[in-house]
Amino acid sequence: MVDIFREVDEDIRHERYQKLWRRYRWWILGIVVALIVAVAAFVFIQEQNESLRREEGIQFAAALAELEAGRPKSAAVAFEALADKTDSGYLALARLRAADALVQAGDVTGAVALYDELAADSRASQLYRELAALLAAERLLDRASPQDVMQRLAALVNGNGPWRPMAAELTGLAQMRAGRSDAAREIFAALRDDPGAPNGVRSRAQELLASLGGPLETAQQAAPQDSADD
Repeated sequence: MVDIFREVDEDIRHERYQKLWRRYRWWILGIVVALIVAVAAFVFIQEQNESLRREEGIQFAAALAELEAGRPKSAAVAFEALADKTDSGYLALARLRAADALVQAGDVTGAVALYDELAADSRASQLYRELAALLAAERLLDRASPQDVMQRLAALVNGNGPWRPMAAELTGLAQMRAGRSDAAREIFAALRDDPGAPNGVRSRAQELLASLGGPLETAQQAAPQDSADD
């Protein structure tokens, strides 16, 4: 009888994690869009200041027009063609947009391959390489095993780069998806209290932490009291 109740409890917790994941994933996708827009703005300013490669700007605009016209596969090909021929700031941006176009076309596997390619490309700056690694992990969050996702994020989480808080947030979601609520709560508690994390990350961490029952120390402090009451 005890085993039956334990199985029911596990099912309830799993369903709760799934609901939380479906809700908070849209926040993560919003981060992805914001990051790509930020990279685009930086590249545009850089190229304007240096007056570099007007032709590349025209190619990028043409690829973007394909995407906006609802032809993501064609856009991905055009973005990749630009990425393959340039060493300028358009290299990272074109590859990021090519991956995004593949996602819109339903080819997540192809998109992850492009992210991985950019992450390993020594011509791109470390900032964009780490961003590509982050985005690859995000796209795999509900497709690969939680362990695989966390392995991809480990270097970012343990580093000091600007994407560290977002990588930690994704790691917490992967732990949550794996059913390891205690590990997830530790991560979200640390993010909530991290003054270096963006406000959006900290507020989401607080809400996720509350949804999972609060910090671990709260539960541990309550346990002796519960025992005393018995």
